[in-house]
Amino acid sequence: MKRMILGVAALGLTGAVAAHGGAKPEDAVHYRQGIMMGMAWNVGPMGAMVKGDVDFDAGRFAFLAGRLAMLAPMSEEAFTPNTADTKSEAKPELWDNLDDFKQRMESLRKETAGLAEVAKGGDEAAMKAAFGDTVKVCKGCHDEYQKEH
Repeated sequence: MKRMILGVAALGLTGAVAAHGGAKPEDAVHYRQGIMMGMAWNVGPMGAMVKGDVDFDAGRFAFLAGRLAMLAPMSEEAFTPNTADTKSEAKPELWDNLDDFKQRMESLRKETAGLAEVAKGGDEAAMKAAFGDTVKVCKGCHDEYQKEH
C-alpha cells in the first residue's frame, strides 16, 4: 500500500513538472507577475513600518520578511527566453542581459534571506537597515529592466 501511494505521488510530481515545462509563455508571465505582486504585498506593510506610517511591529515585520524571502527566488524561474515576445512589464533589454539579470536575482535572494534572518533578531534599527538594502536591490532591477507604467 505504501509503495502504491508513493508511486502515485511520484507520478503526480512528474506530471506537474512536465506541465510546468510545457507552460505557455503567457502563463509564465502571469505566474511571475503574481509572484511580484505577492512580493509587493509584503514589502508595502514593511515599508509603512519603516517610514513610520504605521506602528513598528517586529513580529509582523519578521513574518512579512520571511514570506518575502520565500517568494523572491520563485519569480526568476518564469523569466524564460520563450516569454521575451510576450506582453509584459519586462524591458527588451532584459533578454539581452540575462547574465546581469540573473546576478541581480541572486542578489535579491541573498538580500531577502538576510532581511528575514535579521528580522528574527527583533532589532528594529537592524531590520530597517536590512529592509533599505533589500529595497535598493529591488529598485535597481526595476529601474534597469521594468518598463515604466
